[in-house]
Amino acid sequence: MALLLPKRKDTMKIPKRLKQRPKFKGLPIPYIALIGSDGKPDFRVTDKEKWASVVRYGLCQLCGQGLGKFMFFVGGPQAAKSNTYYEPAAHLDCLIYAMQVCPFIAGKIEHADVEKVAARHEPHGEVTVVREVLPDSCPMWVIVKADGYKVGRVQGSDTHLILPNRIGATPELFAEKMTVEEWNSVAYALMKL
Repeated sequence: MALLLPKRKDTMKIPKRLKQRPKFKGLPIPYIALIGSDGKPDFRVTDKEKWASVVRYGLCQLCGQGLGKFMFFVGGPQAAKSNTYYEPAAHLDCLIYAMQVCPFIAGKIEHADVEKVAARHEPHGEVTVVREVLPDSCPMWVIVKADGYKVGRVQGSDTHLILPNRIGATPELFAEKMTVEEWNSVAYALMKL
């Protein structure tokens, strides 16, 4: 997730677990973000080794700590419909905070220029785009609550996708227009599922 813009004034406080993460430009660095050879994180690129450890050990992709009984996935309406995600699970508070400050989710930027990102990270190996789960240009997002997940492989590919044991989901959320009060209502509704 690209967290390079200053946080909005109406954003919730940084959750305790995310406060413990190293910061870049004032924002917590997600656990699975790739750290470039220059020592700077690239929020647009997932470190494949960290992705594997997060999925294997049931960790939050954002803070890197254990998930517990429930976990939350976010994606566009198509991901929710197919119940298939590339992005691993997160704690609800970590996820809702990230959704407020991530420029891609908040509608501040479009998709990254894959060629430029790949050129920057050439020493780390191939940077791939998982087209099967790329959100379309729809600015809507859905948060799914789960109590576990399975990992599957895209047919004819080395790409692994996550299939949550879905308990419930939000309606489509227009994240870039939501207030803190609306986010609090979403969090409360998800906890009650």
